[in-house]
Amino acid sequence: METRIVENNWARTRRTLLARLRRTRTDEACWSEFFGAYSRLIFSVARKSGLSHGDSEDIVQVTVLKVSQYINRFEFDPARGKFRNWVCLITKQQIANHYRKANRQPPIQEVEPDDDASPEIEDPVNQWEEIWKREYLGHVNEMALAEVKRKVSPKQFQIFHLYCIKEHEVTRIAEMLDVTPNEVYLAKNRVMPIFEEATRKFLDEANSCQPA
Repeated sequence: METRIVENNWARTRRTLLARLRRTRTDEACWSEFFGAYSRLIFSVARKSGLSHGDSEDIVQVTVLKVSQYINRFEFDPARGKFRNWVCLITKQQIANHYRKANRQPPIQEVEPDDDASPEIEDPVNQWEEIWKREYLGHVNEMALAEVKRKVSPKQFQIFHLYCIKEHEVTRIAEMLDVTPNEVYLAKNRVMPIFEEATRKFLDEANSCQPA
């Protein structure tokens, strides 16, 4: 259920972070926010692509560096994709180049934001898009749940987590937590809007890529 919620909110995201990133390359707080939003995602994708822990950390660093170099030239064009897809492309390039370097092959041509075409990029695991989407949704879900947990009571969060995330039956939750079925529904109705708002907050700020 949580994946459906995140996907339903996919297109409704904040514009503020990208706008701030494009205005300055020296705003440490802004880039720290970007790093916090993307570093775990990039790291997870690198690890799922077969890289070691250390190599995956290197991929994170070089990917963020490339984003900072090209961010001011990124222009939103719905026909050419979203900001998160561009970050995904840069991540793929860096991972592919890591494998090429290991095999003593020349690096692939890097794609800048204003390029009209992307070169074919080797896919070491044949699952680039699936890995990126799965890790992206999981990352957003974790952050949203953490925010929800800070805003509601422990009992409400527990009920919501069991019902909406784990998808347990209402009767089972009622027995487990010694609550009534009505309390389960009330908790769900109370917490769901908070969770949906959190997903909109944490979904890729650059999904919608023009400055506010």
